[in-house]
Amino acid sequence: MKTKLLAAVWKLNFLGKKATPERIIREIKCREGDLRERLGVLVEEGLLEKEGDAYTLTSQGRKKLRIVMAGGVFDILHPGHVFFLEKAKEKGDVLVVIVARDTTVTRRKRIPIVPEEQRVEMVAALKPVDIALLGEVDDIYTTVEKIKPDVIALGPDQTHREEEIKEELKRRNLRCEVVRIREYRECKLPSTRSILQRIIELNFPDQRVVKK
Repeated sequence: MKTKLLAAVWKLNFLGKKATPERIIREIKCREGDLRERLGVLVEEGLLEKEGDAYTLTSQGRKKLRIVMAGGVFDILHPGHVFFLEKAKEKGDVLVVIVARDTTVTRRKRIPIVPEEQRVEMVAALKPVDIALLGEVDDIYTTVEKIKPDVIALGPDQTHREEEIKEELKRRNLRCEVVRIREYRECKLPSTRSILQRIIELNFPDQRVVKK
């Protein structure tokens, strides 16, 4: 419960929201009486600070958490995406997912099918995800500097090179572990590319005549 409380306060603090008991209850779904008592203990331990009716995480409290950051396009969601994010969440206590901007995807890969606002909304709704954000257009490390994650999780087929990321993190004085999730989720359509190919094979959009 301690970790869940600290994670909830971190999330609210990061999003610029006051971490009041009411908001914390909505995050972790517990009884108010128990919550206030537990929050009081965390204040006494120096893990939280209280100002008015809101709580903030102290530097000591932050050290108790392991923040994981993952990123991707997430154009057409499929089981492989969910599996990757589940594995990433296992690396820590809070999972922040960065969704690539339309301009970034177009420049590096292809024109995305689903617009960025809809992609980030769908990713945010996934169970393993605590926060979903749109990425930066020019400098992807700007987001890393804001989040200050303990772990950056890479997907099995993402082209990012671990050593290059580690070097850039070191250059920016960011202490962060970089891990590669190597497991795959086996399914019939394991990628966005395979889904698009299936749509082409089925000759969509449907050309059947609608009966009147």
